[in-house]
Amino acid sequence: MGKRTFWLLIISFHALFFLKQIFFGNSLLQDSREYIYAADNIITYKTLYAWNLQDSFDNNWLTKRPFLYPSILAVAKLATFGHEKPFFILVYALQNLASLLSVFLALRIARRFTLRINRFHAFLFVLFSPAQAIYANMVMSEIWLQLCMVTVVYILLLFPRNTRSTFYIALLLIAGLSLKPVLLFTVFLLPLYYLITSYKAIRFKHLALTFLPLLFYFSACKVNERRTGYFHYSSISNINLLHYNTYSMLLNRHGMTKADSIVDAIRAEARLQGDYKEQQQYIRQACTKLVGNDIILYAWLHLRGAALCLLDPGRFDLTQFFGLPHKTNLIYETNKEGGLKRIWQSFMNPLGVVLAVLLLFNLFKIYVIGRFAFSRILTVKTKLTLLFFPLYILFFTGPIGTSRFYMPLIPFVLIMLLLNAKKTPETASDNPAAG
Repeated sequence: MGKRTFWLLIISFHALFFLKQIFFGNSLLQDSREYIYAADNIITYKTLYAWNLQDSFDNNWLTKRPFLYPSILAVAKLATFGHEKPFFILVYALQNLASLLSVFLALRIARRFTLRINRFHAFLFVLFSPAQAIYANMVMSEIWLQLCMVTVVYILLLFPRNTRSTFYIALLLIAGLSLKPVLLFTVFLLPLYYLITSYKAIRFKHLALTFLPLLFYFSACKVNERRTGYFHYSSISNINLLHYNTYSMLLNRHGMTKADSIVDAIRAEARLQGDYKEQQQYIRQACTKLVGNDIILYAWLHLRGAALCLLDPGRFDLTQFFGLPHKTNLIYETNKEGGLKRIWQSFMNPLGVVLAVLLLFNLFKIYVIGRFAFSRILTVKTKLTLLFFPLYILFFTGPIGTSRFYMPLIPFVLIMLLLNAKKTPETASDNPAAG
């Protein structure tokens, strides 16, 4: 497949989802509404509050959404003078460009390590990864997070290590953390990565730059402490800990009724604590104790969540985007007795056939990752650089692994697919970042 044909097909694929959102019903998730509220509140009240300020005040809304994506939306609202349809057109157009840029960078990375890339295979890969086009055309931050991560790897693999490249990587990690708290631990790992890979020739200017994301993180926590009285980066950490991580474990161990009652009891007791800081500390301590008391089960659910993240065909994504009945929540069905039978029955419909095809393709993606991980076509350093973000995201996804969390990893698996066809092993001289 020629380059022009490839890009025409990729752009057309994105355009179909774009046109659906603009002319055939704009789908918004709960998260989308929170981002839009945060953008409106930035413009009107100069505060990053992710809900309607006319409702009862809740400190959780102050820090639930990091600032960057609501700020992007706020700029788009100002640029379109508050008109709704032009606003969504601008946001989705920018996000489609970001998605296309991620694919472009993925191809450039693959092209750096192989003489020829199969664009037909690349197109089929994107076609069977509908989450790429779905989240490019929803008010969600995933596509920007993906671009940050791909660009980091692009710089690491295609540019020599110098002050400028190190600075750009630090800025990209700050941007990623400003989009989604999931990148929190990368700010601690960046200095460690530099020390390990440059121990023979450490330059203190470069090392200092790797601490910029850490400085940003602690500064953001301090700002949030002034706003809420509690030193933390985002309230979503405790929300996920209670309502997803701990709840999934309780659901698996005790069933829905008791799991609901335990979570409700923790929330009720937290409300009796003095201030916001004490409430959040109580929730964290209660959840940590419950998980610690059943750590083997939780560890199993955590690992299973990583597998489900890879396998999930994206029922939620497709039904929400196209306005279809959602029906069964497959993640929670796996925690119930007879869940496998109900999951099987959920595939017995037209949408189920599509999901079954996507599930088979996801199995193929797992094969692609495994083959790449154990291949000898690249140096260990290059392979680890390409595998870092996929392994990191999968590990920190936890028990709630879904295709939405896998979506930012699509370009990385695309690179692995294209490089699996490589025949000649990489040498140190093949890699401009090897030194």
